[in-house]
Amino acid sequence: MAALHGQQNSLTLPRSVEREMSRHMHLSLPQEACGVVLGESAAGGIRISRFQPIRNVAPDPLHHFSLDQSEWIQCFFSDVTIVGIFHTHPRTLPIPSQEDLQALPNFAGMIDTYLIGSPDLSISAPKECESSMLLNAYQIISDETHQRSESSFSLSPYNLVPLTLRMT
Repeated sequence: MAALHGQQNSLTLPRSVEREMSRHMHLSLPQEACGVVLGESAAGGIRISRFQPIRNVAPDPLHHFSLDQSEWIQCFFSDVTIVGIFHTHPRTLPIPSQEDLQALPNFAGMIDTYLIGSPDLSISAPKECESSMLLNAYQIISDETHQRSESSFSLSPYNLVPLTLRMT
């Protein structure tokens, strides 16, 4: 169904869902992984209840992601509420790239949250380890309603603001 709109303070993520996201990321390496997170509004934020992997069909999946359109559309015709997009940065920190900011108009209005995961390269864990993911959550906001700081730069009418991520 439709995304949840409005100012959100935090994102609550069950550890079991985080492990699914991490597993998908590790199975997709060295390519970027992607999918959607499903959930509901909760007091003061959003509570994620499920993760749905979606195939990355980008021409260069080592450096970009593009959701498979048929899988993406199927999510909107199901009885679940899509609250955000998840994708990975296999070789860099989970911080929005310029490409991420430029792609926001493709998602804004349909979703509110944008999650980026990266392998935790600071630990020597086996590739299959499901707990070695760095994860950051962001809220998609319109630059028209949010005053841009002097240090921010975006070619998009949207920007990403960090959300508090609570693991349960």
